[in-house]
Amino acid sequence: MAVLVKDFMKLIESHAPVSYKEEYDNVGLMVGDSRAEIRGILFSMDTTLEVIQEAKENDVNLIVSHHPLLFMKPKSITTKTLQGRKIIELIKNDINVYAAHTNLDSVKDGMNDTIVRMFDYLDFDIIEQCPFDFDSGIGRIVYLRRSVKLSDFISKTKRVLGVETIRYTGNLDQQIRRVAIINGSGQSYFKKAIAEGADCILTGDTTYHNVQELEEMGIAVVDPGHYHSEKLVYYTIMERMAKEFKAHCDVPVYFSKKEKDPYNFI
Repeated sequence: MAVLVKDFMKLIESHAPVSYKEEYDNVGLMVGDSRAEIRGILFSMDTTLEVIQEAKENDVNLIVSHHPLLFMKPKSITTKTLQGRKIIELIKNDINVYAAHTNLDSVKDGMNDTIVRMFDYLDFDIIEQCPFDFDSGIGRIVYLRRSVKLSDFISKTKRVLGVETIRYTGNLDQQIRRVAIINGSGQSYFKKAIAEGADCILTGDTTYHNVQELEEMGIAVVDPGHYHSEKLVYYTIMERMAKEFKAHCDVPVYFSKKEKDPYNFI
């Protein structure tokens, strides 16, 4: 029996309904035909040209990314822009693209809950609750049962997220007890995290002036970068999703081996 793109959409949206997305976001089928038969699925953080080439090499016609290819509506689709070249290449090769972004972040057992479980933390609250589901929302505030040194928390973050280098502010010997965890870019939730009593914030994409203010307030910041704050978390969820999907159909599934953090460190 043919397995269609809409069948996978039904599965993923049963776990992360589109209604859970933030107002500014764009999720769901970005490019393609929901009635197309799936030949293979490639999971990736982003839909880059390298990922599109990877899909072609593996004869995959469904890319499932975390970050939406079409975050904002394009004014035109031409080869003069990177986005235009991507969309044209996808259409030429009958490749469909689906994105699960802030709906997957927010929903219960989504990105935010999964990263907390990866750290083996048990006690937490939601920083900004979903207005229609109090078990979901953006960000988690974790209550450690015992205070730990910032240096030990940084070491644990490296192990959990599989990173070698991390940006941080704060005294490595300072004791932390209440940690705000916001995968991806979490600066817009700093004030709410502080109001919840966070003495350490784990997130990506932090900027100079925001972090400088927190340092002056004695609040530590641990920043593994946007990509590394989400990649293993996203892949963990998609491995569960792929296992559930493959229990009902025999569709090849791949996880991108070509995508990488755009930042390099020397």
